[in-house]
Amino acid sequence: MLRSRRLAALCSLLLLAGAVWCALPTKYDDAVSNAVGPSQFLFSIPGSAGIDVNVSTILSAVGTPYCMRRCLGRLAYSAKRLLAFNETAERFHDLCTALASTKECLDKRSLCGPRHVYDAVTSGMEYTCVTKRASFDRVEPCLKLHLDSILKTCDSSCALRANLSALSTSPTLQMAASMNGNLLMVAKQLPPFCSGVLCSLPCIVDRTNAVCPISGWLILDAVLQPFDKAAALFDKAPELVRQLVREQLSTVCEPLFDVSKLAQMRKGKF
Repeated sequence: MLRSRRLAALCSLLLLAGAVWCALPTKYDDAVSNAVGPSQFLFSIPGSAGIDVNVSTILSAVGTPYCMRRCLGRLAYSAKRLLAFNETAERFHDLCTALASTKECLDKRSLCGPRHVYDAVTSGMEYTCVTKRASFDRVEPCLKLHLDSILKTCDSSCALRANLSALSTSPTLQMAASMNGNLLMVAKQLPPFCSGVLCSLPCIVDRTNAVCPISGWLILDAVLQPFDKAAALFDKAPELVRQLVREQLSTVCEPLFDVSKLAQMRKGKF
């Protein structure tokens, strides 16, 4: 029973850690919506030679139920298109449309299992597309002019996309995916990705605030939504669970799962 609780907590934390690539602020091919195989979920990022993100591997490696994955194609596709850092602000609307259609799809699969982890993972998108939609709409005209170049500049220094690509295409994750999920194997691969996230956030926030006041704080708040939920879960977990998570994620990822450190980030103290 204790081991089961440990793995459940770790599962939630790992899934939440992966949420950041969906939270960064088309017409969609129906074939992608229905595809679940690895080849259909391998997306090359335009203008970034050698950088591929294999969504299918990530979903399988963390043990996402097959019935749920059938609803996630459009959302994953829209999120990955944002990683091209080309017309990012405009593609935000496609992401919001995909989020709504994914919810509708999942609502029709009520027997697929509990959705609390999915809801936590997509909380950053929910914050952007629903909760703070009016605020994002106000800064959108400015972001259209500046966001793409800012994201590319920060990525060139922090290699967030390269780290995400390396994570999703690593032999270790492929092995975990072939086992229909192995959370400990996934956790050991996360530190470089955490490093890229922690490097990118202050860069994006500072640069967007400089040209589009307040927008950087809005983006930061959206990105940190799922990590807030993970940190709250970690903070209330039994010490044995906390130790297990620390051992697997290492100190590199610790700030993203610490309530007080997340609060400091919101004040611009990275």
